[in-house]
Amino acid sequence: INSAAGFGYQVFAVNMSLGLSMKSDPTAQNTVVCGPTIPKDCRSITMYNGVCFQMESFKRIRPPIPSSIQECRTQADIAFLLDGSGSVDNTDFQTMKKFVKDLIESFLSSDTQFSVSQFSTSPEVHFYFKKLSSSGSVETDINDISQQEGATYTAEAITYVVNNVFTPQRGSRQNVKKVLIVITDGQSHDRTDLGGAAQLAESKNIVRFAIGVGNAFANPDAKRELRTIASSPSNKHVFQVENFDALEVIRQNLQDKIFSIEGSQSSGESLKMEMSQEGFSAVYVPEGIQTSIVGANQWKGGYVQYTTGGQKVKTYEDVSLEPDSYLGYSMAIAKSWHGSLTVVGAPRYKHRGVVFAVNRENLKNQKIEPFSSQYQTGAYFEAEVCTMDINNDDITDLIFISAPMYMEPDREGRVYVCRLTGLIVECNFDDPLILRGHAAVKGRFGSSLAVLPDLNSDGFMDLAVGAPLENNGEGSVYIFNGEGGGISPTYSQRITGSEVQSGLKFFGVSISQSSFDQSGDELPDLAVGSKGRVALLRSRPIVMVRAEVSFSPNKIPTQNVDCSKPLENTAEICLTMSRVSTVGTARARIDYTITLDATRKPPNNRAYISGKQREQSGSVTVDLGIKKCSPVKFLIEACPEDALNQLSNELKFTFDGSASNTNLRPSLAPQAQTTTIHPLGFEINCGTDNKCVDNLKVDFNFTRSSEVKVGIEELLNVTVTVENRGENSYNSRVILTYPAGLSYRKFTGQQGRIECNSLDSEDGLSQGRTDCTIDKPIFKSKTGASLIVSYGIETNSQLERKIFVTANATSGNQEHAPTSELYKKKSIDVKYSIFMTFESSLSYNNFTFGKNDLKKPVQKSVKVTNDIRALNFTVVIRVPVRLGEKDIWVDLSSLQIPDCQKGDDEEPSVRDFVTKIQKDKVVDCSVATCRVFKCNTFLERLQSTTYKISANISSRWIQQIGLQSAKYLLTSTASLEYDKTQYIYFSTGSDNSTPVRKIEAEVEVYPEPDFTKEIVGGCLGGLAFLALLTAGLYKAGFFKSKYKQMINENAADGPSPGTDAGTTLPE
Repeated sequence: INSAAGFGYQVFAVNMSLGLSMKSDPTAQNTVVCGPTIPKDCRSITMYNGVCFQMESFKRIRPPIPSSIQECRTQADIAFLLDGSGSVDNTDFQTMKKFVKDLIESFLSSDTQFSVSQFSTSPEVHFYFKKLSSSGSVETDINDISQQEGATYTAEAITYVVNNVFTPQRGSRQNVKKVLIVITDGQSHDRTDLGGAAQLAESKNIVRFAIGVGNAFANPDAKRELRTIASSPSNKHVFQVENFDALEVIRQNLQDKIFSIEGSQSSGESLKMEMSQEGFSAVYVPEGIQTSIVGANQWKGGYVQYTTGGQKVKTYEDVSLEPDSYLGYSMAIAKSWHGSLTVVGAPRYKHRGVVFAVNRENLKNQKIEPFSSQYQTGAYFEAEVCTMDINNDDITDLIFISAPMYMEPDREGRVYVCRLTGLIVECNFDDPLILRGHAAVKGRFGSSLAVLPDLNSDGFMDLAVGAPLENNGEGSVYIFNGEGGGISPTYSQRITGSEVQSGLKFFGVSISQSSFDQSGDELPDLAVGSKGRVALLRSRPIVMVRAEVSFSPNKIPTQNVDCSKPLENTAEICLTMSRVSTVGTARARIDYTITLDATRKPPNNRAYISGKQREQSGSVTVDLGIKKCSPVKFLIEACPEDALNQLSNELKFTFDGSASNTNLRPSLAPQAQTTTIHPLGFEINCGTDNKCVDNLKVDFNFTRSSEVKVGIEELLNVTVTVENRGENSYNSRVILTYPAGLSYRKFTGQQGRIECNSLDSEDGLSQGRTDCTIDKPIFKSKTGASLIVSYGIETNSQLERKIFVTANATSGNQEHAPTSELYKKKSIDVKYSIFMTFESSLSYNNFTFGKNDLKKPVQKSVKVTNDIRALNFTVVIRVPVRLGEKDIWVDLSSLQIPDCQKGDDEEPSVRDFVTKIQKDKVVDCSVATCRVFKCNTFLERLQSTTYKISANISSRWIQQIGLQSAKYLLTSTASLEYDKTQYIYFSTGSDNSTPVRKIEAEVEVYPEPDFTKEIVGGCLGGLAFLALLTAGLYKAGFFKSKYKQMINENAADGPSPGTDAGTTLPE
């Protein structure tokens, strides 16, 4: 729109961008439309302001707000310094005064202060800075000035004005342009000081103009003096005045110079409202309207509130913002029970954006921005903001904040969803409360936002989001549906520009905030802007489809004689379409699929069309308000295993609306159930009330065992019995739980049809579970069942001291009799097997009977090995120490067993020990007093320890037995003591009693020997033996041969003395 002339008011400007922002008030049906770019040429600066118009429902246009645009800014403090020295003739002095009056009068309507001083020999201030309100006051103040005449001390005068006039005490304002206009003929007496005076003025940002009068330009020195006084560049700040016409030209030129400097901010002064672009965004408030001033204060921004009549109420500006923040780029009003907020954004704040929620009463604000880890530089956070009353209760529920330039790997732009709680805005800048569009390199998703009426007739408002750069600049619009308490993070519809019209560009760059029925079909329409065109999108009528399925027969018979013949049934599928939104006629095609017994996976389904195929599809065309039905025939197993759980038959359909004569296709309401379950149950024979009430009783016991013997017994058998004392029970089950450490092995059915499966504990903490079906599917009245469940007991099982097993009976019946006994819990003690190996040595000693003062050392030992598990236990060793009144050991105090503690002595049970020992030849604790030693120890599995018995045995106890010759076994014993509540000894016997091991020492006794008989007998025997030996040798001729040999030897040698030579001794 090129002008506002069409509204019946003056033409404000060309290119004011009227309509750049528009807002409607649905309550009063008024619309405010703004043009924020009205240009105002202030010679060297062009200001941009704006106005807004209110259009009432009956098309009357109210006056603009604000009523007029801002004039060129002329805020300045201007000081005139007039040369009143004698070198200036009176005519030139009057020319000076005329110049001053004309210049002041041209600025009377501006925010400009003036001061006038005169100098000659010394400076004189005629009046300090003040605003002059009328031409009359100007005339009075200036005409009263008389020329001083005297010497010309220009440098001194400039220094004085700088130090004494341009001060806050004399009315000079901060942050306002300061201008010093020196009018002189250039013939000063302190010319050498002019440079320092000019530099002093420059240091205080005072712009200086030098106006030459009279012959100032005729003298080179005077002309040089003017250049020294003036600001740089001197050719733009030094002027010559010849006459009044030339002075007028200089006044105009001087005005240009003031604004040129102001626009360039050369003195550090900042822009205020020159670039405000008022009306860049606008909202309705209860008091009237509120317009943003996005370019105010160096583009820091803000907003202004007006009454309906156009009076300014208040202005909000955040001075803490940085320049170029653009506060007011987008704006919305949020309402709560506690008041209202202005939600306003500054998308260029620190190049990342920020949102403020400003309390409209006290103007306190809440700063809303992502955490440092969440924001993204250049995302243009808060390019658009809008609020949604999702359920039409006039209270804001959601606040949407867009960041259309937020870059992700596969798309651009996002919209954050915030909630309003009281007067606090709560934002979560992470998923799932983020709306995103279709993946596109440059989509600018979130460039426009609009809250829409309830398009899908679900009772909640909806949201439209524009992405004008999608598809290479073609653009798209997304529809997000509201839902209970929030908004769906998934868009329900994406409308691309090409779907609307080929060739559209930037479709979705703007979206109408309010929807009207422009098409007259009683449905809301949506206006979407694109480059050079506006597209009007019509809403589709919303319809509902209800699906119904009935069965014939409506129950499955269970009393079937022939189980091989399947049962026939027919399902009738009926579809009805009804209106949700306003619509006269509608038609649609519905494709449906029915799945029989859908909760079971093939081939376990009990119903089928043919050959276990359980699905059938069809299609039907339905019209508004007319029911359409289709039959489907199918078969059911006659005697299924599960005759209690109903068949869950699933019906799914898809909806395809047909175009009407107005080219609108109906749309299915989102709350429509496109998938429904339609059950078909079995006949239940449970009397006249058709309600089966079973009466189950469950019990169990631990078979052949009163305790769990870990490491001895391999199985724990649990015998379970179940009775049904009531009416038929369907899908009856018994569930056993058992502790970790037991493992299921098997079940044995004793009565009834039993099937079991079991799952042991997997984590070592939870209970194992055995699930058994009883006479599935029907556990008939007055019947019973029993089974044995066997659980394995591993040798290394770690169980509690007492374990618990539970049994729970359940069924599919809806009701159980009050006397049912459905739960049992029993415990059984646990004991762990232990086993020890004993190894002992046998020693030998002997004594002479009757000698009672003998002693001999004895060394006996016993080695104990722990074979099964680590254990704390005590080895008890009993050693005989006294027989009758006689000690068995020489010194009882020396009888010690290392690592063992001596206990009390135990008396024998047999008093007549002589008879028993003579018979058994055993000296043990039954006949002798025994000393008890207890050896406490801890052994790991397969670890051993050895105990040694070392002492001197005496012979004094032997004689009282009365046997002079015998072998006795002196028998000590070793036994075990342990925690019998926790452990049980592993033995082959049935009683698992603890063994007693013997530690034996053999003691032999013999009488004292008598050798007389042995000596006499030996001598006689020797003599007899010698006689016999001699006789034997003689008979053998031993002696003859020797004698003859001796004679022959003597004859050879000569006769022996005393013999007769040659005598032969008879043989």
